[in-house]
Order: sequence, then structure tokens, then C-alpha cells
Amino acid sequence: MLFQSGQLFFCILLFTTVFVVCKWVFRKGWLNNVVLLLGNALILTNIVRPQSVLILLIVATVCYGAGVLLQRKKWRWLLALTLALLIALFAIRSYPLVWKWFGEFWTTSMKKPFFSVEKLGLSYILFRLIHWLVECRRGTLRTRDFLTYVNYLFFFPTFMAGPIDTLNNFHYWLHTTRVRFNARMLLAGVGRIFLGVVKTLLIVPLMLPYATDYQTLLPNMGPWSAVICAALLYSLYIYIDFSGYCDLAIGMAYMMGIRTPENFNNPYLSANIAEFWKRWHITFSTFLKIYVFKPVIGLLNQFPIRKYRMVVSVTAYMITFFVCGLWHGCTLNFVLWGLWHGLGLSLYKIGIDIHPPKPTRLNRALGIAATFLFVTVGWIFFNYPMDELSNMINLLFG
Repeated sequence: MLFQSGQLFFCILLFTTVFVVCKWVFRKGWLNNVVLLLGNALILTNIVRPQSVLILLIVATVCYGAGVLLQRKKWRWLLALTLALLIALFAIRSYPLVWKWFGEFWTTSMKKPFFSVEKLGLSYILFRLIHWLVECRRGTLRTRDFLTYVNYLFFFPTFMAGPIDTLNNFHYWLHTTRVRFNARMLLAGVGRIFLGVVKTLLIVPLMLPYATDYQTLLPNMGPWSAVICAALLYSLYIYIDFSGYCDLAIGMAYMMGIRTPENFNNPYLSANIAEFWKRWHITFSTFLKIYVFKPVIGLLNQFPIRKYRMVVSVTAYMITFFVCGLWHGCTLNFVLWGLWHGLGLSLYKIGIDIHPPKPTRLNRALGIAATFLFVTVGWIFFNYPMDELSNMINLLFG
């Protein structure tokens, strides 16, 4: 968390003040970049080890060169090779299971200080690098300025947990100098930070012990009641905690005059699972749609299976959410969580194709309740490792 210590909070406050003054007084895009780069380096080296930042910067520089080349040549093989290497590096670093495939020497090497890149923020940098490479080949980016690119990757408010911005949006707000609007954003940012602090520092600690472990409730209630109560609390906890951190990130960016995208839109008021994924972790689900779901659809449509549109859609959903689960963690419970949502989206797709629901208030109310129940069951897979899930099943049905 950005406010994990008083010293870090003071550094962030001091840097934000300096950045805002430089942006309003000098109104120079290159100066904004330089000041932000220094601030990112100062703050991130207080969160992760400097060698982690250095290694990520080396990888980012290689990807930058590949992206510039893709803007000129449009080589599909270069995009595929760079993405494959990037994802392989991420998998090798993030999943100890992969280390075993390379033997004891690799496992020992990965634990050495220079190679042990911390996982904190790693997956979000991976998303931004994929965005950079793909959009370079598509020719949709408005800038290829190296300083803007590096600041986009290492922007400290969104470094650890998003929201996942686009380079075009980040570039626009970093270089804009509209003073009056920035002043309003400064005040809006203070409000969002206050809301985030209330969520993460006041509400979440009250829920955390009971939401993440049903066993803390067993002395006071039966097994079924404890599991159900803990599951409901976990649904609320993960939303309040995650949205609270996003409030902090968005608020901090607002104070600096950079408008990052929203990440939540009352997801538990969704009437179906498809709507839920348009409201929950919006930037992440948008990334999955653009860079996983649509390419899988395009790939499947090159085979005879394209004649069966529903089969193509269901297969794409299952592959996309298998990737979604695997991205959150390499253990089986995360994979099950991803497949649970892939199954839910597939069944919903089949259901509305066979019998589209009527848009009545009653149907929407029932849909909201059913969706919340479905998502809550999924969070059980997300929260508990397989051994604890097994113990829970034995407790309930044994």
C-alpha cells in the first residue's frame, strides 16, 4: 500500500506538491516527464528493491525498441516472438512450478539478489508492455516518446494494482496544462483519497479476520452458517479493499492532473455475470476482452469450428478466464475460480440465445441476487487454497 509508512507518505506528498507546481508554473511537457521520472524512481525504490526496478527497466527498454520497430515494419513474427518471450519471463519469475522444469541450477539462480525481481506490480507492468507492443503494430499510439513510455509503465499510483491505463490517455493528461481543470482535479483527488483511506484503513480491518477465514466464526456458529457468513463477508471485503486502493490510486493521479480510468461501477448491482465483468475491475476485463478474448475468437474462426458460433464463444470464454485465473496465481484454486466465471459466462450466453429475458424490475432484482450469489461462491475458490477447500468440504459434508 502507498501509505505503508509515514516516511513514504511524506515523500509522496512532497513529490506531488513539486510536480503540481512544475506543471502549473512551467507548462513544459518534457519537464513534466523528467520530474515524474524522478518521482517514480524515488517512490518505487521505497516500495521494491532498486535492482527489481533496474531489471524491469532493462526489459522495458528492449520492448520499447521492439515496439518502435513494429511501428515501422508491422512484422507479425516479431510481435509474436516478443510477446512469447515477455510472457515466458513473467511465468518463469511468477510460478515456482516452472522453475522445476529448468532444474536445480535455475531455481538457485532465480533466488539470487540480481535475478529475484519482486512480484509486486509485475503483472500490471506486463499488461502495459503487451498494450505497448500490440498497439505499436496496430499504429494507434499518439506518441513513442521514451520518457512518457517509462513513466506510463512505472507510474507509482497505479504500479501495484491498477487501474490499467492506456498510453494515449496517460500521454494526454501528462502533457495537458489546463490550470482551472487541474485545480478541480486536485480537489477531487483529495476527496477520492479520503474515501480510499476510510475503506482500506477503517472498514477493511474490521472485516478482515472473519472474511478471510471461516474458522474464526466456528466457535460462535455452526459450520454451514460460518462458511456462508464468511463467504458473504469476503465478497464485501474484497470489493471494499480493492476499490479502496483504486480510490487512492485514482485520487493521487487526480492530484497530479492525470485522469486515470475508473475501475469499479457498483459491480454487485449487476443483473447478470456479463454485466458484472463490465463493472468489476473494468480496466482488467477490458484488457482481457481486447488482448485475449477477441484474438482467441479470431483464431478459432480460422478453423471449421467457425460454423458453430456458440461453440466458438464458449471456447473463447473458457480460454480467456483460464488465463484470468492463471494470471492471479498458479495454484489450482485460482484456475478453478477462473473456470467458474468462464462457465458462468458460457451458460449465460447460451441462455440468452435460447430464451432472452424480459427487462422487468422483478427479473432484474432476481438477476442481481443470482449474480451476487454466483460471484460469492466463486470467491470461495479464490480465497482458499485446495487443502483448505478440501477441509471445508469434509466439514460440511463429512
